[in-house]
Amino acid sequence: MVLGVLVALGLGAIATEIGWRIEVRGARDAMAVELGELIGQGEERVTIDACVERRLDELARIVADAGQAGRLPPLGEPSAPPYRTWPVGVWQSTLSAQTAAHLDREVLDNYSTAYDFAEQIGFHGRRELDIWTSLYALSGPGRPFGGDEARSLRHTIAQARLANRMVALNGVRMKQVTTAYQLGYDKKEAALYGQRPRSAFPICRPIGSNIPANYGAAPGGRMVRDAIADPITRESLGLDNSKR
Repeated sequence: MVLGVLVALGLGAIATEIGWRIEVRGARDAMAVELGELIGQGEERVTIDACVERRLDELARIVADAGQAGRLPPLGEPSAPPYRTWPVGVWQSTLSAQTAAHLDREVLDNYSTAYDFAEQIGFHGRRELDIWTSLYALSGPGRPFGGDEARSLRHTIAQARLANRMVALNGVRMKQVTTAYQLGYDKKEAALYGQRPRSAFPICRPIGSNIPANYGAAPGGRMVRDAIADPITRESLGLDNSKR
């Protein structure tokens, strides 16, 4: 009887271990896709880094000239870096489900390092949207412009530069860590973002000649129309429709 109990316990332990190995494999496959998206979004920011810097140089000159003249010139919308979600949901689920505890300790530390960079990107990316909304105060038909506002906008431009650099830097570091530690990432997922040419991004093109009739513009004027025109589908996500 004792031997039977021991055998049963041993088999149960083996089954549990096998179950956790399956969970770990599934989690790593899912994180490879998530890291692919993150790395692709990071590569996208490296692609447009120089464009963002040039646009901020241009806005800085407009602010300096308007500060001296006492008036803003008519200006179209300056565009902003593309908004991205920087997903970390799979990683968070792996932690909360205790699957991460069954990873090799070194592997777990390596994933944690990669996702630390992703979380830094998310933080600076959210700040960036607010910062560029403030910069859109320059877009409009022309108006009086005082020294206090010029000083405030110079500070906002500096914040925009830092946010852009932090997003791009952390994107580079995240890919370097993922590659160096051989964590694996979905290169097809990354290519959806990382291989788009600069010409595809409004911020890499000249400021438009369409001048808003009033002040109060904000980034993302075409967001809803673009989302409707380019819907998320099973095909766009790379899913097999036969498994519905």
